[in-house]
Amino acid sequence: MCFSYLRRCQLLTFGLLWLAYCITYFLRKPLGIIKGDLSTELLLTKVSLGWCDLAMALPYALVQLSLPFLSDKFEARWILSTCLLGAGISAYFTSHVTGPLTLCLVLAFTGGFLGPCWPTLSKFLSSWFPDQRLNSVFGAINTATYSGGVGGSALGVALLEYSGWRSVFLPPAGLSIIIAVLVGICMRTPSEVSVVVPGKIIPTGLEVPKPKSYSVLSLLSLPCVIELSIALFCLKFVRNCLYMWLPLFFLEYLNYSKIQAGLFSTVIDIGGVVGSPLIGVLLDYACPGAPFLGVTVILIIGTIAMALFSFTAQFSFAFNVVFLFIAGAANCGPDSILSGSISMEIGE
Repeated sequence: MCFSYLRRCQLLTFGLLWLAYCITYFLRKPLGIIKGDLSTELLLTKVSLGWCDLAMALPYALVQLSLPFLSDKFEARWILSTCLLGAGISAYFTSHVTGPLTLCLVLAFTGGFLGPCWPTLSKFLSSWFPDQRLNSVFGAINTATYSGGVGGSALGVALLEYSGWRSVFLPPAGLSIIIAVLVGICMRTPSEVSVVVPGKIIPTGLEVPKPKSYSVLSLLSLPCVIELSIALFCLKFVRNCLYMWLPLFFLEYLNYSKIQAGLFSTVIDIGGVVGSPLIGVLLDYACPGAPFLGVTVILIIGTIAMALFSFTAQFSFAFNVVFLFIAGAANCGPDSILSGSISMEIGE
């Protein structure tokens, strides 16, 4: 089958962005797997391990909050490429830390570099696909998140078992640098290659005017922004707690081995891989004019699944798999819809 030039550009763009988003979770996920070894070798308490989580998460959040205009003011491909390159370099130095302070420092650099990746990626993705398909496209791109989580966990568990925790960050760091180079070389916006995307609502002409700068307070006055922010905060809070602490919960509370704890924690990610594209398509076809209603129902299902998991964690392996899978699909699936297509629609 002969693909049109537009279709080839869309496939290339989607593929590169999928890899770029996937590698960000290869860089983030290992921290949750190596907590047991960090506490032993670096003599870190659980409180200290929590500060390590904060060292990565806080710069990530602050950069997204304080520098949302980066991809508008500068070329988006160079922002994404630079951030992946910086995150890869800082992740490499994670394997050479000598104590909790240097560990927190390199984690802070990694989190700061990863911060602009999702907004820049969203800008690229939304420019290449029709408006009526954005829920499906963002649902599909979100499979990269959980594929990265599964891959990062599996790779991290193998390296942890056979090479020690200091080797866990090295392959993701190298891959991040390679993908950064590919993004810088290959990524382009439709206007840069003189392509018009059917179904995009844009002003006359190929160039989209540069958006105005808005303060945080003015953005909060937009309809649904506060409600959307609260919903995303709750989703991210639950998922990051699971990412960072679920392996340790399996290791210490359920007495799993290191390999079992690391691999079993990927059930959440596998649920996300399945749930993200399905929920995106479901919202496009079942709730085309009311995505918030569909997302609300899905989140209620996820809440019930998490509650059942907490009550039945010690009962059997089968209960844990079922409830964690449902929770992963219902928590991870709406994430890209709320932070991607719905957020883009509100912003535009």
